[in-house]
Amino acid sequence: MRPFSQRLRTMTCYGLIGTFLFTSGVLLLLLWSWLLDVLTASMLVLKPDGALFEVWRKPPMTLALDFYFFNWTNPEEINSKKPKFTEMGPYRFTELREKVNLVWNENDTITYQQLRRWNFDAEFSSGRLTDSVTTLNAVTMSAAHHIKDWNYFMKRGFSHTLSAVAPNAHIVKTVGELLFDGYDDPLVDIAATFPFLSTGIPSFDKFGWFYTRNNSDTFDGVFNMGTGVQGDFGQLKTWNYENETNYYSGECAKVHGSGAEFYTKPLKKDYIGFFSPDMCRYVQLDYEEDKSLSGISGYKYSAQAGMLDNGTLRPENECFCNGDCVPSGMLNVSSCRYGTPAFVSLPHFYGADPTYLSRVEGLHPEKDKHEMYITLEPTTTAPLDVAIRLQLNIRTTPIDYITLYEEIPEIFFPMLWFEQVVSIPDHFKWGLWILSHAEIIFPITGGLITISGAAMIAYVTIRWVTEDIQRRKLKIRTICREEVPLNQSACERSLKRKLNYLDIIYS
Repeated sequence: MRPFSQRLRTMTCYGLIGTFLFTSGVLLLLLWSWLLDVLTASMLVLKPDGALFEVWRKPPMTLALDFYFFNWTNPEEINSKKPKFTEMGPYRFTELREKVNLVWNENDTITYQQLRRWNFDAEFSSGRLTDSVTTLNAVTMSAAHHIKDWNYFMKRGFSHTLSAVAPNAHIVKTVGELLFDGYDDPLVDIAATFPFLSTGIPSFDKFGWFYTRNNSDTFDGVFNMGTGVQGDFGQLKTWNYENETNYYSGECAKVHGSGAEFYTKPLKKDYIGFFSPDMCRYVQLDYEEDKSLSGISGYKYSAQAGMLDNGTLRPENECFCNGDCVPSGMLNVSSCRYGTPAFVSLPHFYGADPTYLSRVEGLHPEKDKHEMYITLEPTTTAPLDVAIRLQLNIRTTPIDYITLYEEIPEIFFPMLWFEQVVSIPDHFKWGLWILSHAEIIFPITGGLITISGAAMIAYVTIRWVTEDIQRRKLKIRTICREEVPLNQSACERSLKRKLNYLDIIYS
């Protein structure tokens, strides 16, 4: 048996540990909600030396961006029959993002620009960049739209020019040309020669939907975002140094909402919003349902009336129309696209007024393939599952005295659509699972720690009392043998009475 002093030190150590565990467990049971708020609040702050900063500045994962084109199969029948389309794609590009030109401001905001790089991923694409696409000539349609209010003589002159350089309403170009490479167009050259034809439009030497955008850190603009110190984590303050745009009027001109990466607490089951530089406007997604991903619960927000309505169901959305409100499901971004009659919808006109689908053939909207949504974990507001899907359309309308478009029907002509679907990486799931189940895990953990501490204290107490009894018994026996060595029976009877008395006291 170990010496008493050593056993005393051991039991004292166990007692201190048990007391610490018991106290910690009780505090965790009482304060777990407050502790969780403090923990998440410290996480939702962007700092130069913070763990979140590098993930935000240069996301470690490679994103996939898929493009789909609508191939126009009956362009020669534009004035007599509905346009028919077959879908081509996906054409996948890997995307890398990086925040550059960072400036930390004294008002607890950060100013930055976004550099994006795209590379074609042939392995996961259903086609090549050299595939030919027959589509509407967006350049000539846009030019005709720009001069639709000119006088008769000027429009006739333009009509003759158009007949010479672009006699058809359609063009045939490759996927690469329509996306990032761009293609030469005589009207682009004419506009560069005569600036009055393109007032307010940047000078381009080619046309392509994403031309000049690849490897550019200026295309998306300059963002200013709250760092979270003042409870405004991820909220956009200004875009291009302004808190309002000149593309819309009234409340619709305001720059606000998330920068589309971080969202502030507390999340509510109503809506979230972010600012889209592609549409130069605030976009609202409405709560749809609770959703679970890998055992992590989240709130799903999707494109509904808050985003798609043009003032019929949501009067506050009317200022996004720019005086030209069309049925629900189509967003007018003409002012954001240099006056081009450009409109954005969900792919295949999903969720839009049936009028749009009735004027074309070959489009088949499906919820699983074409909806747009973001699922957020409510404790940390971290995105669990994101599907950003948008379709670009050009509005065709009859234009008097321009021969090519005098009899063209009014159609919202589908050009292409893209999607970016992202789920939370596996190495983040475990931590988020713990936080998302904090209401169960923290109390149970606190209870187990409390019980463990109490058990350890009880063990030390019982052990101490037991050893104390044994020590007292030994002392009595020693005294009896030493003091009454000849009267053993009397000593035994006396010892028995004393031992029974001690057992009763310490039992």
